[in-house]
Amino acid sequence: MHDDTNKILTLAERFEYSPFMIRQIMKNFPNDHIAALKAFAQPAPETIRVNTLKISPEELKTRLEEKGFKLTPVEWLDYAFHVDSTHTHHTLGATHEYLKGFYYLQSLGSMIPVHLLYPKPGDQILDMCAAPGSKTTQIAQYMQNQGQIIAIDIKKSRINSLISNIRRMDVRNAIIFPFDATQLYIQHLGKFRPNKILLDAPCTGSGILRHDPSIKRMKNDSKIHRLRQQQKKLLKAGLKLLPKGGTLVYSTCSFHYQENEMVVAEVLKEVKNVEIIEPQENIGLPGFSQIDDMEFGYNLLKSRRLTPHLHNCDAFFYCILQKS
Repeated sequence: MHDDTNKILTLAERFEYSPFMIRQIMKNFPNDHIAALKAFAQPAPETIRVNTLKISPEELKTRLEEKGFKLTPVEWLDYAFHVDSTHTHHTLGATHEYLKGFYYLQSLGSMIPVHLLYPKPGDQILDMCAAPGSKTTQIAQYMQNQGQIIAIDIKKSRINSLISNIRRMDVRNAIIFPFDATQLYIQHLGKFRPNKILLDAPCTGSGILRHDPSIKRMKNDSKIHRLRQQQKKLLKAGLKLLPKGGTLVYSTCSFHYQENEMVVAEVLKEVKNVEIIEPQENIGLPGFSQIDDMEFGYNLLKSRRLTPHLHNCDAFFYCILQKS
């Protein structure tokens, strides 16, 4: 154990993390924690999602390359690109095309939850924690503005950014209101019955620490513990609203198993008739069925994790749940 402590302190100093966070990374990246630490030290790649409600990926690629950006297609999604801005004086968040809503600045990991919900025209979709709208506007493009989205967020202050993004991206099938999703019951929804629900849960953001390096200094698990309680309440509320055969995607931009596999495992102990479904394509790595002496169950191998050193993106967790 003493050697372990020395190793943790050495890594904490070398990569400028708290010992607590090094310990967490060693647990969540058991075979390759050094590779993960090195990848988290690199700048995050810039990615954009083309808004197919307004423009085709080919046309946008041509227009941005004329401005000096270099666009490389993203492996899993035919409407997303990695962007290299080193040879242009333009910035991605201030081009004419951006202001017109032709694309959204969005990390690759953050595009996958909506993809795994497999939205279709005519669906009834609930987005439980919607602001600032990256995922709501992405859902609408899969639906081709047909069907209905109810997008809620607990923070009134964030609703304005949600509305402005929905307008910029020309989304016409969304209803927005500020509401605490843990308190959402079927009677609040009138005739709306969601057949698909997205729960991109509030989390520590450990997976996106390249965007917020202060997360490296987290000293203990008190924040994780607080958010876990909220995540479990949200997930239970979402599963209650789901009809038989409906699906819910639970996602976080965290690598902490306490916010991911553990949340799902604990909620599924309490909520009956819900099963975990495997994604239709080969995305990411299987989630954990256990860590140390904690058993989450073999079903959690059907959940997915993205890691920065293997997938060139932030660390994310995804789980598709279906009411049986």
